[in-house]
Amino acid sequence: MGMSKASYRIWNTIPYRHCDIYFIGGFGTVAWVDVKEYESLHPDKIAVDGGEQYLKELNAIFSKPLKDLLAQESEVDDAALISIDSKGTDIRVRQGAQFNVQRISFEEGHSVETLEEAKTALWKLINGGRLHNLQK
Repeated sequence: MGMSKASYRIWNTIPYRHCDIYFIGGFGTVAWVDVKEYESLHPDKIAVDGGEQYLKELNAIFSKPLKDLLAQESEVDDAALISIDSKGTDIRVRQGAQFNVQRISFEEGHSVETLEEAKTALWKLINGGRLHNLQK
């Protein structure tokens, strides 16, 4: 059985081949991933370009407004953006000594690729006073 060039790669001096990919995301999130689909994917532009610097700037602007908005539902001591991609952001929420991570999805159909687009998307959610797309 021959191997296709797409499934066989050389890394350093050790050849390897993607046969099966099993995603483990924690807290019971597991799934098989199609190898061809995995090999054709590219990271989101905002995640690659911005990284920590974007998160630092976004937190300086949005940490307090997000905390205030989340505090409408329950007591919240702190809220901080910990990751961002084209579809949304993960927020670490502190309630006393307890921490949890919540996901806020941007508007469906509106991918975010730049820092300015992220700011616009977050202001839209906050000014709308809604985090109906919050995933705990």
